[in-house]
Amino acid sequence: MALGCPYEQARALAEGDTEAQLEALNLFDDLGARPAADAVRRQLRAAGRRGLPRGLRASTQSNPHQLTAREVEVLALLCEGLKNSEIAERLCRSVRTVDHHLAAVFAKLGVASRTEAVAAALRDGLVAAQYGRGGPAI
Repeated sequence: MALGCPYEQARALAEGDTEAQLEALNLFDDLGARPAADAVRRQLRAAGRRGLPRGLRASTQSNPHQLTAREVEVLALLCEGLKNSEIAERLCRSVRTVDHHLAAVFAKLGVASRTEAVAAALRDGLVAAQYGRGGPAI
């Protein structure tokens, strides 16, 4: 990537050993080069490699912060003012799972608190603006 040609770098890495191919896969995924990434996945699977990352879903790729559909759902419930235990109950998930989702949301949004997450969600249009009216009970 020293020359600013990550796609070409990934193509070259895809011809290397397993570690190079894994690096190529990550680059292709980061670039959104799905056909190339899928080709490298097939190559790695044919060589017996298991547990490969699937890459981002189209819905995740289209999100400006690359939030998954579940993370957006958790963020919307957070914007309603629900506690983690209430979010978990609403989604039929464990509180620990909700904690993990919120940690991922905070990291992807670059925020450190629930209040900052709500503000970022409303600012960036990640959730319906209805949660901003009257303010959620955070």
